Amino acid sequence: MLLLTWESADKVVRKDIIKPGIFSKTATECARCNIIIENIEVDNRSTQDKNEKLNSNVLDGLNEKSLIIGEADNEIDRQIERALQMMLVLEKSLITIRVPSEDIDKHSIIKAQITMNHIEPHKPIWEWTPEEKYQIASRYKETGVQLFKEQRWVDAFYRFSKACKILITLEPIADLELDKKLENDINNLRLQLYNNMAGCHLKRKNYEYTVSLCTKVLDKEINNVKALYRRGVAYGNLKNIERAFLDLRNAFNLEPHNPTIKQQYLIYDAKCQEANKKCDDMIRRMFKA
Repeated sequence: MLLLTWESADKVVRKDIIKPGIFSKTATECARCNIIIENIEVDNRSTQDKNEKLNSNVLDGLNEKSLIIGEADNEIDRQIERALQMMLVLEKSLITIRVPSEDIDKHSIIKAQITMNHIEPHKPIWEWTPEEKYQIASRYKETGVQLFKEQRWVDAFYRFSKACKILITLEPIADLELDKKLENDINNLRLQLYNNMAGCHLKRKNYEYTVSLCTKVLDKEINNVKALYRRGVAYGNLKNIERAFLDLRNAFNLEPHNPTIKQQYLIYDAKCQEANKKCDDMIRRMFKA
């Protein structure tokens, strides 16, 4: 039985069928979709705001689009991809997206009529070879790095985490009997992704997650400077001065000419000395009493 309405479990995206499609394979990761977009409506945001602040590449005013599932780099387009993966060929549906605003009680409601003209399928992820998984994950990582440079921390994090999820499907990697170079490349990429996700969390002030991800990196690479620095700064913001000092000291010893690391190291060196002095003073007062 054909469901005329579908809504995501988180209530963010919904599709209402206007014209049913023909039964076919739906779009999966890396599938190419040719679509037509009509009658775009954006509540609570101007068209300029939509284009400049929401960074949507799908809702940019062009009616005909060819896009690849998994390539979205912003919240609106990611939600549109979720809807497209529930559509059949030649189906026309009204897509409704509730985009959270800075005020948690308000949302921008975006509506558009989308017709799925054609799906160029891609084999499902469980049929990808380890080489394909590594190549696609690497591409996602590089896109994430560019987004990070543009200070789009959330969009970058989605890219890094998507790449990481692909690599998780290769676990346990020892059972795959891979070429040693490919195995090393995959393991190195995984650590880079953990480090990059930690960088995104640090920018978003999610300090506990930053510590957790950096620790995963440092368990494998004890002298990873970026992980030491990021974990040190996160510990500092969590008021764990001693651990912040130790990580930043190790990072400074590895890169003594790095001005950013040096600045943070000196800050927490001073704080650590101040804390030690207060402790010594307290002990002296106790013995005098």
